[in-house]
Amino acid sequence: MGKLTVEIPERFNEIIGDELEKPATKALLRGAVEDKLKVLLLFKAVDSVLAKSKLSDDDFSKLVKEYRDNLAKRYGITS
Repeated sequence: MGKLTVEIPERFNEIIGDELEKPATKALLRGAVEDKLKVLLLFKAVDSVLAKSKLSDDDFSKLVKEYRDNLAKRYGITS
């Protein structure tokens, strides 16, 4: 698994304090980063499909919605 280091702005650090060291807070932050990465991957996949498409705008919109919904279900993304 890759490792990511995040710098927290001082203004947040003053408010949050030692909360960032708690395992529950670390798990929450990991989950938030994972969710954001899933969304980015979803959009990357949709962009790949869009670049190759020759569908009409309406057909394409329907396909994108269906594709997003299916990927969101697969990767556990809720909106």
